[in-house]
Amino acid sequence: MSFVEELKRRNVVRVGVAYGIAAWVLLQVADLVLEAIEAPSWVLQALMLIVGLGFIAALVIAWAYEITPEGIKKESEVDRSQSIVGTTGKKLDRIIIGFLILAVAVLLIERSMDKEVTGSEPLPQAKNVPAEMSPVSSSVSSSSAPQAASAVESNTNSIAVLPFANRSMQQEDLFFTDGIHDDLLTQLAKIKDLKVISRTSVMRYRDTQLSIPEIAAELGVSRILEGGIQRAGQRIRINAQLIDVNNDQHLWAETFDREMTMENIFDIQSEITRQIVTAVRGELTEAETASLAQRPTESLPAYEAYLKALVAINRADYVQSNYIEAEFWLNKAVELDPGYAQAWAAMVEVHGQAVWMGYDTDPARFAAAKNAMEKAMLYGPGQSETLAAEGEYLYRIENNYVASVARYQEAVNLAPGNSTILERLAVSQRRAGQFDEAITNFRKAVELDPGNSRAASLLVNTLVFNKKYAEAELLTEQLMHKFPEARDLRGILARIYMYGHGDPKSARELLNMIPPWSSNEAFTVFTELPMLERDYQGVLDAYEMPVVKALLGNRGFTGVENLSKALAYRLLGNEAAANNEFDTVISLLANAETAGNQNDAFEKSYLALAYAGRHQYEEALKLIDQSVAMMQGTGDAIFSRDVEKGRALILALAGKRDEALSEIERLLNIPSQVSPWSLRLHPEWDFFRDDERFNALATPPNLDEVRP
Repeated sequence: MSFVEELKRRNVVRVGVAYGIAAWVLLQVADLVLEAIEAPSWVLQALMLIVGLGFIAALVIAWAYEITPEGIKKESEVDRSQSIVGTTGKKLDRIIIGFLILAVAVLLIERSMDKEVTGSEPLPQAKNVPAEMSPVSSSVSSSSAPQAASAVESNTNSIAVLPFANRSMQQEDLFFTDGIHDDLLTQLAKIKDLKVISRTSVMRYRDTQLSIPEIAAELGVSRILEGGIQRAGQRIRINAQLIDVNNDQHLWAETFDREMTMENIFDIQSEITRQIVTAVRGELTEAETASLAQRPTESLPAYEAYLKALVAINRADYVQSNYIEAEFWLNKAVELDPGYAQAWAAMVEVHGQAVWMGYDTDPARFAAAKNAMEKAMLYGPGQSETLAAEGEYLYRIENNYVASVARYQEAVNLAPGNSTILERLAVSQRRAGQFDEAITNFRKAVELDPGNSRAASLLVNTLVFNKKYAEAELLTEQLMHKFPEARDLRGILARIYMYGHGDPKSARELLNMIPPWSSNEAFTVFTELPMLERDYQGVLDAYEMPVVKALLGNRGFTGVENLSKALAYRLLGNEAAANNEFDTVISLLANAETAGNQNDAFEKSYLALAYAGRHQYEEALKLIDQSVAMMQGTGDAIFSRDVEKGRALILALAGKRDEALSEIERLLNIPSQVSPWSLRLHPEWDFFRDDERFNALATPPNLDEVRP
């Protein structure tokens, strides 16, 4: 008898077939269950190894042993005339048929699930995909399901990329998952004619119970991308699916399972981006294809350090600790890869914030910012990140706002869907006095990032600065319903009541409804409102509030508190205390070292106001003119208005009323903090109320409509 015939006689072939079918069913069911519970990929890999070893063991046992009426015996011990291998073979045939039926059932279940997830008819795959880019599983569909009742009416070229699920089940891997997500958004933002909802707005849907149509309706998009990332040892698995919300159609779905290398990570990101653009807008242009092909670094450790820095920078709170942490990781990234342009670009922001927030204005910090800028330009010339970093450097370090606008505009041209760059362009434009353009771009940024209360606050703040109080009030009230926790919006509304309506009472009622908070907006209303209420002790008490004390430590402007207290003491009739506060400002600033930025102009203006408070008008006028010239040299149309208003006040105090009135009238007719109500209500102008020309300027056009 031949070896093959002996294998058949001993039912080794039947055992192999039965085991193979049973193993396939087991692995298919295990794959579904393990994916549902988000188990690490090694669990399935270990199960496959066990099943493979079991197959070999089953064949060996089938060859060496036989089932007899007395039990299992070695085949060599069984009398062939008494063998029942034929009966056993028939039983195995029935077992094989049973497993085949079970396998068909599993196939039908999987097909049913695939229809739910990816549709029923696969579309042709994109051309020219390299073999190494082929995913583990892929399906692109065109479902004919009826349109959902909650379908959104929005731009068909709009998409929201929901936060990726961290399938590693390790909390320390969350930074990696969020970093990949952020990188993908950055890639998509560079695609023209594609509306991509920004990171801030989509992150709040990480653990949401809302349905896909509900999320799409809130964000105003027609496409949603969702997926997950799993790291296991030296491998990475990314799955993603693209959904057309208007008809509940799954346009595309893929799972990538690769060795975790920088080449594979960026290739996967580029492939996802390409598939999204193909499904949503059409084929990529040559320039877009070339941009996707660029890999910013070949060092995986450097990339991971960069992702950790992004996590710190992107935290919601605008505090210095975020930037200090980010600086640590960025230093590590550029140490591992000195040519990492994106990391150098992010470093520019970190150094710029250190100077801007005032926690480090040492000359070494300025030098470090310049070095980071030069490295970003060297290793990433012409990239949107580099151009945006140059805009940041010009804005925060050199205070050259006109030049900053030009660089940010170049960056926006390369990444039109990047809401962060759009927001910074708008911030630069308003500093440069381009207020209409700034408002337009703030609106675009809010559209791309509808969940970002900071961008919304900047928009309404700019409207208030332009004295568009009615429009600002309506928008602020709408946004307050959308962002019930955004207290800065309530602070802005309080200022609208104060300086748009002359209604400190309503402002106070609004502030009494919420607990104190920490921000520049809070500082303004906490310290200015009691002055308008003529509660001068309340002004002094405001500076004892913990949140105000904390803000004073971060604002970086010496003398603000002393000047406000000096006026309050004088109005309370305590001239000695007032003079002491004025003298404190003079002693602090008269011989202070200069930092080489616009803080010098501010502090010079504070020194001028202190001299005016001590009735030393000649010195005050000389210093305030120097301050105005310094501020105008920066092209700053926001902060310069504060200095110019101080000049008008000093001119009036010095008896140069004609010049003061001319300056006040000019400030009333341009974007500034000076409004008729601010002149009418603030006690600092009380000395001027004997002049009817001033009273005319301080008469609001809606005086008869003052709220009760």
